[in-house]
Amino acid sequence: MDSAALHMALAAANSNATSLYVRYTGMLGGRDKLCRLAQYFSRLMVYVLSQRQLIHGKPSGTAAATSWLATFAKVQAAMGVTRKIMRAGKFVEFLQLLVRTLCVSGEDEVAKLLSAVHKAGMFVFMGADTLGLLAGPLALLRLRNAPRVARIGQRGWLVALVSQVLLAAYRLRNFAVREGDLRRVRRQVEKAGDAMGDRECAVEEQMVGRGKALARRQLVAAALDLTIPAKGLGLLVVNEGLVALAGTVTSCMGIQDVLAKAAASL
Repeated sequence: MDSAALHMALAAANSNATSLYVRYTGMLGGRDKLCRLAQYFSRLMVYVLSQRQLIHGKPSGTAAATSWLATFAKVQAAMGVTRKIMRAGKFVEFLQLLVRTLCVSGEDEVAKLLSAVHKAGMFVFMGADTLGLLAGPLALLRLRNAPRVARIGQRGWLVALVSQVLLAAYRLRNFAVREGDLRRVRRQVEKAGDAMGDRECAVEEQMVGRGKALARRQLVAAALDLTIPAKGLGLLVVNEGLVALAGTVTSCMGIQDVLAKAAASL
């Protein structure tokens, strides 16, 4: 390898993009979000290709369409199992978080309760998910009623997402109240010509703005994800395409969040 090629290789290896990629793929959450995106995008494509075949009145479809349909179905199934393996045993983490949340004192009781319900729901979901993995793909455990265990897990996930939606809405309401207080304080500061108070108000307004944006994003993501267990439990009558699209969108949002964390740690 000549010096120019070596220099280019070193530059590529030490670039910010490469460092960000290495940091991102080194995070379990980052890999999970990529697998989730592949899973729900494949689910969406399975629905789209299936509907296209039905519209054209060809259930079997062309050879190419049938091949793509089979490929996306395999990717969806493979990513589902892969994600189950990656999060196996994660229910212990949510149990720990639940206990810590309940032990925290001096917090907003409503926010504390909703946060505890979210973690309890995720504990149930992850526990049922791990049992399903052991009894299904790994065949290490025999369950008398595997579908019932899966439904219990879906209910836990549903409860977790509902509590997350309520928590985000509650935080948005608190931020709105705080904004009203800040506007009154700023008017008084401007009348008094207090430069120090003006700077403090500006800092507080920035914090409230960031908090509102985060709570709004959490509300949207949780509301979209809510369609997945609701559809699975038969509580929501929507087609597979909308559910898959919701999962695809929230997967992209999750990837953005993990990328931001990875970039901040560089």
